[in-house]
Amino acid sequence: MSNIIWWKKVFSILGLFVFISLNAFSDDNADKLIKKLQSKYNSMQTVSISFTQHVQFGVTKSEQTFKGKFIMKKGNKYIIEMEHQKIITDGILVWSINFLNRQVIIDKYRDDSNSFSPDKVLVSIPQSYNASLLAKEKINDKDMIVVKLIPKDKKNNYKWLKIWVSDDHIMKKVQLLDITENLTTYLVDEIKINQEIPDGKFQYEPLSNLEVIDLR
Repeated sequence: MSNIIWWKKVFSILGLFVFISLNAFSDDNADKLIKKLQSKYNSMQTVSISFTQHVQFGVTKSEQTFKGKFIMKKGNKYIIEMEHQKIITDGILVWSINFLNRQVIIDKYRDDSNSFSPDKVLVSIPQSYNASLLAKEKINDKDMIVVKLIPKDKKNNYKWLKIWVSDDHIMKKVQLLDITENLTTYLVDEIKINQEIPDGKFQYEPLSNLEVIDLR
């Protein structure tokens, strides 16, 4: 899987943490669902999420666990940190950093129909999935509402997604099963909403020991 496709996959899943609330899924009416999602998104200027990702691979039966961080600010600004990789964009440029390979790829941010951005996740969820409420479950002795998302497109890379939401409308867990039977689980360790984040945080000055590949 290429770096670009991998980051798009990660970002699309992390976007679920940001844009779905318990209230939004308490009503089966699609129009009301979309309006509530839009209202929640409009109230968010910044979001910072620390999470743990656990993957159970369907073919090899092996498992992998690591921690990451997702930071978003309105205006197509976001940061994703996973293991030894990091992607940063200020809505103008994109820096893809691989610290193991000591390499950073710089490219222009392209806002086209195929691009992923925080502002597009809100639109893609209600268009791409059918949502249903499942029975409550507990996480750390706290009741969670479980929401299941089934892709409308049979060619989707995922068979289903599940989301666990607490009573205070905070996403605590996301789980997805892809077409190769890989089961990926994201657990939220910490989430902060509408904290002050300077625009400079979404820019990157390559370190001297990194190879720079400039695709601009």
